[in-house]
Amino acid sequence: MGKQLVKRSELSSSDTVQSVSRALEILHILSFNVSSTGMRFSDLQAQSGLSKGTLHRLLKSLVVSGFVEQAAGSRMYYLGLEFLSMGERAANRLDIRAITQTSLQRLAVATGDTVMLTIRSGLDAVCIDRREGAFPVKALTQSIGTRRPLGVGSGALALLAALSDEEVQNVLRRNSYRLSSYPGVTLELLLQAITETRECGYAFNPGHLLKGMCGIGVTIYLAKQPVAALSIAASVGRMQLSRRREVAAMLKNEATRISEELSEH
Repeated sequence: MGKQLVKRSELSSSDTVQSVSRALEILHILSFNVSSTGMRFSDLQAQSGLSKGTLHRLLKSLVVSGFVEQAAGSRMYYLGLEFLSMGERAANRLDIRAITQTSLQRLAVATGDTVMLTIRSGLDAVCIDRREGAFPVKALTQSIGTRRPLGVGSGALALLAALSDEEVQNVLRRNSYRLSSYPGVTLELLLQAITETRECGYAFNPGHLLKGMCGIGVTIYLAKQPVAALSIAASVGRMQLSRRREVAAMLKNEATRISEELSEH
């Protein structure tokens, strides 16, 4: 018999697997090499070894699906929000709300103030749980489901400060236009707040969002990666420096407990 023919379905399956493999390689390259100014098409081509036509076709599909973003009017590429938001769904897989319930309740009882659990979702921080303490004056600055740009609020600031300098610059560049909705927050202020957060080990919001109310936040880590933040909001009068440090110590203790429990799952 002559040379055996390859079935069309087998050929199609092989091509599909190869395309998926190449698309994943592009995402890996972007995730490890993306800078605050994005990554050029030519650099992507050089690192991937793909032809211009193949790379262009794959990038187009990734852009349409939201896994990659292209800067308007240029050939600069970034990881897209759909890819970044997978962190939120990964946190859900860990059932982080269930794991943190005891800590949230313990902090609310110990401080009397409002305690919040925040996770990252792309360029945003989202409040996914909250407990209210017994102190009569409530700092209800966030409801469950509240979404703000990373850095805006103590929990969101703790998450932003935990990122690498390169990631911070990328987030701030892409969120800069949104800060006009928060008159008390500027890029310069956020950069200074990030430095202070890293120096003292906790984030402090002195009332940029709501006058008279401030907050403290700390990061929860899993395998050295920031996955969530615990924060406490209270009136300015209840957050003088000595109590601020005391509350920060409580938050850090609970964040450590949560990180340890997460690592066991």
